[in-house]
Amino acid sequence: QSGRIAATPATAPEDFAGEVVDVEGRWVIPALNDLHTHSYGNMGPNRAFDYAGTPQVARRMLFSGVAGFLDLFGDERTLVGVREKLRSPDNLGAELFASFSCLTAPEGHCTEYGTPTRVMSNPEEARTQVTELAAKKPDVVKIVYSPTGRMPSIDKDTLAAAVSTASENGIKTVIHVNTWNDVRDAVEVGASAVTHVPVGPIPDDLASLMAEKGVYSIPTLAVQTDYHHFLHDPAVLDHPLAKALTTDALIAAYRDKETVEKGRERLDRSKAREKMILESVGVMASAGVAILSGTDAGNYGTLQGYSIHRELLKLVASGLSNWEALAASTTRAGKFLGRDFGVSPGSEGHLVVLDASPIDDIRNTMKIHMVIHRGKVVDRDGLLGQ
Repeated sequence: QSGRIAATPATAPEDFAGEVVDVEGRWVIPALNDLHTHSYGNMGPNRAFDYAGTPQVARRMLFSGVAGFLDLFGDERTLVGVREKLRSPDNLGAELFASFSCLTAPEGHCTEYGTPTRVMSNPEEARTQVTELAAKKPDVVKIVYSPTGRMPSIDKDTLAAAVSTASENGIKTVIHVNTWNDVRDAVEVGASAVTHVPVGPIPDDLASLMAEKGVYSIPTLAVQTDYHHFLHDPAVLDHPLAKALTTDALIAAYRDKETVEKGRERLDRSKAREKMILESVGVMASAGVAILSGTDAGNYGTLQGYSIHRELLKLVASGLSNWEALAASTTRAGKFLGRDFGVSPGSEGHLVVLDASPIDDIRNTMKIHMVIHRGKVVDRDGLLGQ
């Protein structure tokens, strides 16, 4: 009744009156979580859009074995209400976690989309903005920090004020970064997590410093490395899960002949960039940095619900074990969000039953036999029919 795992007995108690599900010969894992999304829908080349909306994205997420997703910037007023609805007991979809807004410099990144966002120019404004936002109880505060980027950015003192004010309010911070020096500054001011992986080798001491300070990394490998796979590897978008989770028109946009040919001109450079980014994630993981799964879905080269499985595949390609990749999306994601996502008594009852072992092959997370949400078996086909 609580929606949590009550116990793990070898057999059902004699007085058990609930539903019995036979999973013999299959594998049970905690449901996955995507800790970097923009949940309006999907974007493709040539102005192709799949404006599903956050409630429908939540259903697509659950269909794909994702129980929770963290939206790191959308329409603040809308997301506050949508989060409340998606957390109701009768919600037919994954749970929404959200930063609501994106804190950035005037004319900085996040202001270019036409969606209202919060801006700040100095430490005083940072404290004011975070305090106002904290009253709405966001799950995290997202801050853009990229002083050497092509768009305006807050400075380090303003970043420090925003981070400390969030901390005083008991809220974790996720910092959008562009360079490794941005990462270093974020670590030094006490950020909870950084998102994205800068291009170029990670400095020798930085991964150890991140591990020492307990700063999480949300690499978003899907958005940074999967676009050329969408264009040039037909099997990626031919996968049944990909086809189920977006429109035929959006997939067709990635197969437009001119778009594919333009991408081919940059293919070698894209592959080299992917290799470098994966190597940096491997260095961080080897140093003990806690890695979290996040896709930046909503951008090119991603699909809501599908790309989390691609993210796990890429985490493994970075050098994480299959166990570690799963943890990045389940138990460790729960720890970051202050929740218990696992398979032990007391853990929340969000589970995925797989037809093949993800420890043998991480791609098997896509072989979904059944999804259990809040302790109940989900009608997956019904989710996409809503």
